[in-house]
Amino acid sequence: MLRRQWPWLVLVAMTLIPAVWHVLDFDEDIDPEFPKVERPAFSPLPPAAYRLAEPGDTLDRVELYLSALAVVMAAGGLAAGRNRGYWPAGLAIATAALWYSATPGPTFDGWHGLGWRTMFDPSAPLTLRCVLAGGALAVLGIVGACAYRHRSTLREDWSGAWCRRTARLWVAAVVLAIGRQLGIPGVEPVGYWPRWSMIAAILAFDLGLLIELVPRLPSRRWRWGVGLMAPPVWLGLVMFGIAVTWYHRPLARMKVIEPGRILISAMPTPRGLEIAQARHHFKTIVNLFPEDTPLRSPYHDDEVKFAREHGIKYVGAPSDPSLAESDAFLTQTLALARDPDAWPILVHCHGCMDRTPAWTGIYRFIYQGRSLLEIMREIEQHRGYRPKGSVTLLYNRVLAPRAPEHYRSDPTAAILRKCAEGTIDPMIGPPRHERAIAARPKSQETDAPKR
Repeated sequence: MLRRQWPWLVLVAMTLIPAVWHVLDFDEDIDPEFPKVERPAFSPLPPAAYRLAEPGDTLDRVELYLSALAVVMAAGGLAAGRNRGYWPAGLAIATAALWYSATPGPTFDGWHGLGWRTMFDPSAPLTLRCVLAGGALAVLGIVGACAYRHRSTLREDWSGAWCRRTARLWVAAVVLAIGRQLGIPGVEPVGYWPRWSMIAAILAFDLGLLIELVPRLPSRRWRWGVGLMAPPVWLGLVMFGIAVTWYHRPLARMKVIEPGRILISAMPTPRGLEIAQARHHFKTIVNLFPEDTPLRSPYHDDEVKFAREHGIKYVGAPSDPSLAESDAFLTQTLALARDPDAWPILVHCHGCMDRTPAWTGIYRFIYQGRSLLEIMREIEQHRGYRPKGSVTLLYNRVLAPRAPEHYRSDPTAAILRKCAEGTIDPMIGPPRHERAIAARPKSQETDAPKR
């Protein structure tokens, strides 16, 4: 019984189980830098689930791997034997799935993208829309041609595929793929379950191709040939897909904070910055990471050069970590974010995991009036992880003097203060009475009268 149902067991083990796990498992690790700072989760579901729901380098990458595998198997089935059968249709569908996985939408910055739906986007160039429409018609034409060629045996062929249990997998693939297109189920985190649905659809399609492919390779020569050729072809397709995905999102971890005004990202690569500049025309770049350290980015000099050549105002973080310098830098960057002459502005650090999301939260709290609950959830969901303890200390230090009324009325502010109890903010140091005790000569302590 299990032998006959192995494809469905594989489908459940590789999709349903990890999908459920990631919406139930909250991480509870300790921040080694500030181990006493409590780090509660403010999101209703684990932050990792929200991160996986984003388009790009998460679940869409798994779709890319599986669709590339489908292309390899369909091409192998087409090449093996004289009877092409329905393999051209399988190859066309697999190629369409590969392009779909490599062009995840929606894009983070409002760019039209290169996905199949772009053919219906009036803001996209007409040439691009025509090319995509031509590709879609070609896929439909190949599938229709295969069905027409075998029209006399279509029912018999379908019955045979049903007996081999491949037709059932393909029916499941169609249903799951439709669910992805309709965004079903549309529950929190938005996009999470539909993306798992698409992964399951492509995996079901792959399993059906595998069952049909194995008997088509009867000789050892064909098996060895397909086995040797499959890995490099698959790797080439994956690298191609990753390159297309990167072009969709040339700046890693990119996110729009205010359309046309503020974007955040990880450290740009030279090529990525060039593509992003052509789309957004940045007037200001703010680097929140102090580059005058051993941890400086290898792309820092290229970025400074690019900004100089394109007339972009470049603002770098001070190497002096003192409280006064840090406050002055924060004031300067927040002022730039409010200056129309500086827009659009790109704010980044190295990984867009700590400094940049924390800066974004300060901006949202002071100028957008967002609640700390919303801000902490946004940081969690952007990182896919709980914020570091340093973020709690930072907010406790800078929000009250910059937005006192909002800070006093925000209930999450009290939670963050409580989370940091027992931890000294290194930017401020211990309280005044503790500093006085620490500075007292030891002789005064030992000679003091006992009571």
